[in-house]
Amino acid sequence: MDITKEKFKEIEKEFNNNAKAKTNFKYIKGKRPIILSAPHSVRQKREGKIKGKEFCTGSMAILLQRELNCFCIYKQKNCNDDAGYDIFNNKYRYKIMKEVNNKEIQFLLDIHGAKDKYGFDIDVGTNNLRNLNGHNEYINDFLRIGEKYNLNITVDKQFKADTYRTISNSVALVNKIPCLQIEISKEYRNIRNFSKIKLILNFLEEYLKSIELGGKYE
Repeated sequence: MDITKEKFKEIEKEFNNNAKAKTNFKYIKGKRPIILSAPHSVRQKREGKIKGKEFCTGSMAILLQRELNCFCIYKQKNCNDDAGYDIFNNKYRYKIMKEVNNKEIQFLLDIHGAKDKYGFDIDVGTNNLRNLNGHNEYINDFLRIGEKYNLNITVDKQFKADTYRTISNSVALVNKIPCLQIEISKEYRNIRNFSKIKLILNFLEEYLKSIELGGKYE
């Protein structure tokens, strides 16, 4: 992916000034039948407590959408909610479910950020493969391509996406499409070490392009 540190920082500014945003989230249409989600790209409020944003997840989703011409949704503003946790009155999640039905989207990648303390580079949540709805090749390819990039990838180690509160679990159950939740360690979301951000972007781009999906897209 052709992206400079300066351009990336410019995109990330959108999430530093999110209080000025006019809408709760932004939805971008595409043609490739994949939807990327970054529900914690800004601060959120969960059970009365403010939680920090997951740095660079929104910018990664935006850049991947541009490269792939896929669908994308990300949080723009903290409205005292948590799009990646709330079950009721979750307009962000309702939008995903509606668009999956209307646009024949065939795969969801829900992008999150984790602390470095867990010991992985990326942890993939599959709910013991249940969220893949029979498409186990999606996690096999993720691991295979990740090995090429020398990434330490774990599966269902810390964040299993095994409750209905998670976007990937609820969409998998309701819409019956394969869904993956990924938790990217902070080390790979640090702009001061931009080479690792680029590595993750290149890895995810290659992975998403490798997915065999039906239908036509550009």
